[in-house]
Amino acid sequence: MLNPEPEPTDDDTAQLPDTPSRSLSLEDAVIVPDVVDCDEITLDPVSAGDDVTEGDDEVTKETTADVTSHVASVLEHKELEEAKKAVSDIGVICRALRVVLVIQCRALGHYIRSKAVKHTNNEHLRPLRVWVKQCYGIATKHYETYGRPLMKANGKALWGAGMVLAAWLTFVFLYLALFSSDYLELSYTGIPNQPAIYGPFYKRHVAHREKLKLKELSLKKHRFNSFLSDQTAVNRRIADTRSPGCDTLLYPHNLPTASVIIVFHNEALTVLLRTVHSVINRTPPRLLREVILVDDYSDSSELKTLDEEIAKLVKTRHVRMPKRSGLIKARLYGAARATGDVMVFLDSHCECNVGWMEPLLAEIKRDRRTVPSPIIDVIHYDNFEYMQAMPQVGAFDWSFTFYWQLKDQGPNLTSPIVAPVMAGGLFAIDRAYFEEVGTYDTEMNIWGGENMEMSFRIWMCGGRLLSLPCSRVGHIFRDSAPYSFGGESQLMTLYRNYARAVEVWLDRHKALFYRFVPLARDVNIGDISSRVKLRERLKCHSFDWYLENLLPMLPTEARLLASGQIKNTKINQCIDTLGRRKANDTVSHYRCLPTREQGYTSQVWMYSKKYEIISLENCLDASVADPDSKALKRVALYPCHGLGGNQKWYYTPTQQIVHAESQLCLTVGEPGKSKLFLSKCDGSGHQIFTFTNIYDHDDFEI
Repeated sequence: MLNPEPEPTDDDTAQLPDTPSRSLSLEDAVIVPDVVDCDEITLDPVSAGDDVTEGDDEVTKETTADVTSHVASVLEHKELEEAKKAVSDIGVICRALRVVLVIQCRALGHYIRSKAVKHTNNEHLRPLRVWVKQCYGIATKHYETYGRPLMKANGKALWGAGMVLAAWLTFVFLYLALFSSDYLELSYTGIPNQPAIYGPFYKRHVAHREKLKLKELSLKKHRFNSFLSDQTAVNRRIADTRSPGCDTLLYPHNLPTASVIIVFHNEALTVLLRTVHSVINRTPPRLLREVILVDDYSDSSELKTLDEEIAKLVKTRHVRMPKRSGLIKARLYGAARATGDVMVFLDSHCECNVGWMEPLLAEIKRDRRTVPSPIIDVIHYDNFEYMQAMPQVGAFDWSFTFYWQLKDQGPNLTSPIVAPVMAGGLFAIDRAYFEEVGTYDTEMNIWGGENMEMSFRIWMCGGRLLSLPCSRVGHIFRDSAPYSFGGESQLMTLYRNYARAVEVWLDRHKALFYRFVPLARDVNIGDISSRVKLRERLKCHSFDWYLENLLPMLPTEARLLASGQIKNTKINQCIDTLGRRKANDTVSHYRCLPTREQGYTSQVWMYSKKYEIISLENCLDASVADPDSKALKRVALYPCHGLGGNQKWYYTPTQQIVHAESQLCLTVGEPGKSKLFLSKCDGSGHQIFTFTNIYDHDDFEI
């Protein structure tokens, strides 16, 4: 937003579609579109050039339905010529109403027109000026043509009825104009026709061989193609990926203001600038208090010109951490300097889409304890294509691995979706509530696990998390972090952060976490007494409450018959996913691993009381024919659906695992052939399995 678009004058107000706001506000439009629709009160059809835009304010329609209905019925059944031939008192009164409305439209046109000219910096008045100009012209034409002659013919009767009605309408207009600030408007669509802006590393002509070399170097440095980012405008246009119907939703005008906080460490300059430009260009100026860039002690030479670039932007400032501290502490550093009513946290490699801010702020205005997140679209790390993501919410398994769950929205595609866990990189929160609910656990290092801890805390202590289909922000997903974790391995940092959250919030369910992440038992998590006291002070719910209300599908020991490794006694190997987690991935067997050896988690299973054999978020499934044998079915992973069928297994007293639907037995191949399949139950050693932990013996007849 380097050069704000000049305000339109009266001569250029016809360019309504190009204005940055499509709102028609009740504060300034005060029931003009629906009560005093100048096009409706004309006595003969209006030419195409005099068409008036219809108002969108439903509140206004309800408020003045009776008056509008009466006037419309009068206009429908009366001809213009009858106005000059009034012979009855009823006819005079009807004509009086008509003329008074014309006069009111003309007078109101004067009022709003002058206000729109006076407040040219209010972007929500721009489209209103277009409408007022049209309405004013039509009203003036009809007043001069029909109003004056009628006033002369029936002066006393018209003045008597007209003055009463005019006084009443004037009172309504002035009240709404002066005291109503909570009117509704459409979401902000951004600054139109902005010229492309490129970063300082833009090269107009690059040889093909050099392109390949620069791409390879940038992928190695940033884990995404920062060279292509340098060649792409930092204010590029992207497709509107919101769910159908989002562009017609109305939001209160007096939403809280927002401070956008972006933490970065050695980020690619143009990627960071694109994030900031998208915030400024696609957020209503009245709602954006500031953009705070928190530099977590970067040492990249690429960022030397950052301050020069920031100086060209509005409402943006740059603060620097005194030492490398990590995402959590850097966000708290930025939060301490925020002045907006709401804080919006973003990663440094994002692009905000049109209308992204209003849904977030509207949910917080409705309930300050709501913590909303946008739906996170995907920006491809290699070609920077912006791709729409399906509405989904965060979930987790007992290893604290975060994953996305697709959600069926039903017929209403614009409704917020309840989210058990947030991703943590992008969310909005009321600034005062952020303090009340305990900010972040400041003893967590760098990043990882803070999203889980905050999600548990918000839900269990009276708040709620939502994902909003009408708020979209693109994010570059990369396979690994391109920076160090301060001398500590990334894995041990995660385990330490996870264990702190587990010890404070998981109650009796912490044993399941340690079963999947046994190495976390050996980590020194530090002092957690302050977080335990916070939970007591906030009078939070139990983790049982959280599971019952947010993740009823997550298996717990109370919902399990057995857990641990599933070992075949014949070949002395365990059923193993080999780290695979995608739908229809094959399940194999491998040597049984000790609990603290890498890869052990791939051998941990849970046998639920629904007779599902579960690995993290997937279930053992047998629905696809084995390509090597038409008589056998291949055993694979598939997301748990809770419906039984191909995912229902019986563990018999003879230690066989029987597929309920086919009545075939789970069978392992020879040690050299890591095959797992179904075959006819014959009682052989290849079909005998033991679980590490048995919680309940469920005897039944096959």
